[in-house]
Amino acid sequence: MSIDMKQWLAPPAAFILRNIPSHRYRKRFARKVGPYLQGAAAMTAYGFPMIVRWHDNANRIGFEGSYGVVEDFIKSLPGHALFIDIGANQGCTSILAEKTLKMRGGGMVMAYEPSPATFNLLQENIALNECSCIHSFRQAVSSRRGELYLDAGKQGNSGAAFVSAAGERILAGPIVLDDIERFGHFKEIHVKIDTEGYELEVLRGIQELLVAGRVKKLVVEVNDMHLQRFGADSASLYEFLEQFGYLPSMGLQSGHYDEVFFRS
Repeated sequence: MSIDMKQWLAPPAAFILRNIPSHRYRKRFARKVGPYLQGAAAMTAYGFPMIVRWHDNANRIGFEGSYGVVEDFIKSLPGHALFIDIGANQGCTSILAEKTLKMRGGGMVMAYEPSPATFNLLQENIALNECSCIHSFRQAVSSRRGELYLDAGKQGNSGAAFVSAAGERILAGPIVLDDIERFGHFKEIHVKIDTEGYELEVLRGIQELLVAGRVKKLVVEVNDMHLQRFGADSASLYEFLEQFGYLPSMGLQSGHYDEVFFRS
């Protein structure tokens, strides 16, 4: 199929996808139709376009509009804030944050994505939306600076990639106050962390910001099974943030969920 034909068909297909009520049938529709439209641009459920890669779960949920707690967190950002997106993937949450901040008078996004292939898609989607306030970094966030390995995880879900003992070499390092100050002084910093079990090490990587009290709120993916890959668990994640004065919105749960922490 030519790129012109793909581009002509992608918008109505995206409209159909986001209006299918059942997640099961949305996924089935995406698997059947998506391969024919890959590489075209279409409107997401959040009102901005992205490159179509519907076979990939992390891409499809932007077109479906199923970010849930993370979406609510981003849409509550105040104006002139800094949003740090750790595990930015193909850019849906970073772009949503930039557009939310612009509507409220401005702000900035720092997007961190370690996978070279996924980072390239992030850059394409930023350019497609002419985002001027997103600064992207091809690195993992960690307490130590150096190299790590990234396991691609489940095929068809770039969001399942995780730090591992083997795989693709990636850069890693902490985020410190100097990294932020070179872009300006932000009264409020809000952080999203979705790193497939590496969340506690990421928190250690932003510890300087937590100690300084610069982070107002965080939304963190919590999955005890994934945290155990790195010798951690959900309780230790909550305890780590509590020592810096961050309280949870829900409290410790079982299973896989997103938790919002705020500075008391």
